[in-house]
Amino acid sequence: MATIEEQIELEHRMVQSGIDRYNKQIKQLSDKKLESKTKHGRTIVAGICDKVSQELASDLEKSKKLRNNKLKLLNGCNTRQVAYLSLITLVDTISRGIPLVATASNIGKQIETQFRLDKWLETDRETATNLINMANKKSDKGFEHKRHGLNFKMNKDGVDIPLWVNSDRINIGVRMIDIIIRTTGIVYVKKEHYKRKTVSYVVATEDTLKWVKGFNDTHETNLPRYAPCIIEPKDWDSFWGGGYHSTFVNEKPFLRVHGL
Repeated sequence: MATIEEQIELEHRMVQSGIDRYNKQIKQLSDKKLESKTKHGRTIVAGICDKVSQELASDLEKSKKLRNNKLKLLNGCNTRQVAYLSLITLVDTISRGIPLVATASNIGKQIETQFRLDKWLETDRETATNLINMANKKSDKGFEHKRHGLNFKMNKDGVDIPLWVNSDRINIGVRMIDIIIRTTGIVYVKKEHYKRKTVSYVVATEDTLKWVKGFNDTHETNLPRYAPCIIEPKDWDSFWGGGYHSTFVNEKPFLRVHGL
């Protein structure tokens, strides 16, 4: 017959297995440059998207008075949509430190692709919607895979919606990075000097990295790999604190389970 010590050891393994699963998922998504899909990535984006959107709206209004309007491609845009696309692109690699030009180009591609999709929806909603739904099912493929599929289908169907030139993508991306830095401070631009050139990188601040670590340290224990008790479960004396015996398994409320 199993003992209380063996039950507590089982609960230790349940918690550790949940931690391993949590960190494995973070590593897998980070390696695929999809860090915005992690729990900490989603939390970052949700917490600052409105701030970035509001700052973009302010900049767009100011830029209307300028002869050399570097934001003109965004005139009339959905600022929250643009802010969201910019943030998920930046957060996808926030723990890595990616060259500024590459990051800006990727942000520009995201925004350009969304603009082209919106225009395609206006002219051929059924075909565009079907393609979007197919692309969304491939959530682990990354943006570039979906973008190439979109461009291939649009070219095949003769959809005439012009692409941006790369200098425009980079320009828009740089403007969005500047707005994100000004309004949130989650990243900064770091210059690395080499023999014959200087390269700028978009890098997470120390405060951001500390926050990410603290967030994950807190959340990694939230979902153990639950297993049946090998001894009599602990009595429920309230809606909290029954079932398992150890204090290191998160105390969960009494649950109503269907289908058993």
